[in-house]
Amino acid sequence: MLQFLTQYIEIVNAFLNGMMVLIWTVYLQIFLVSHLRQTRSVIHIDIGAADGERSRCLVTNLSSNPLYVQGMIADLFEDGHSARVVITEREEIDQNDLEDPLARTNRGTLHPGQTIDIGSLADVVRRAWIRLGQEWSIDKLVHVKVTVVAISGQAERMVGASKTFDAKYMHGRSHFVPQTLLTHQIRPRRARAAFGDMLHDQSDE
Repeated sequence: MLQFLTQYIEIVNAFLNGMMVLIWTVYLQIFLVSHLRQTRSVIHIDIGAADGERSRCLVTNLSSNPLYVQGMIADLFEDGHSARVVITEREEIDQNDLEDPLARTNRGTLHPGQTIDIGSLADVVRRAWIRLGQEWSIDKLVHVKVTVVAISGQAERMVGASKTFDAKYMHGRSHFVPQTLLTHQIRPRRARAAFGDMLHDQSDE
């Protein structure tokens, strides 16, 4: 055996070096995948805590890092008509009814695992009507899409998430049903391109 190793020492060394490179490559791959999962931002949007149009719209930070909620956008869909509007500020609430001015905005830091209530979906629709300067018939709504745009503090990048709710009008009341269980994640490049200019323009109004 010793004679064999001596005779083929260069081949053995090359084999061992190759195995070591392979092992370190696997370890590096595992580390990178784990790191990406930890730094990836995940925002969940859901409804609950009540029935019908009073269902609360809840936004949860499922990331391992805090997020700063920069803006929220609503897309309203009616038969043959749609509109998109920023709904970050809770304009359906009178300023004189609040002791804390911060209660009238949805901007702010969302810590890992934290959930915020951005109002009922009926509130979201009314907020959109106020911003649009027009009022649609709520019983004619087909879909309501809520989009949250946030800044990831660790990576200093814009991220987003959206979920669409079907609007159903039954027994004189509106009901909202999510189209999917999971929330669609909008990755940084698309979030910045799609919402950066819109949020900036409407914040100047």
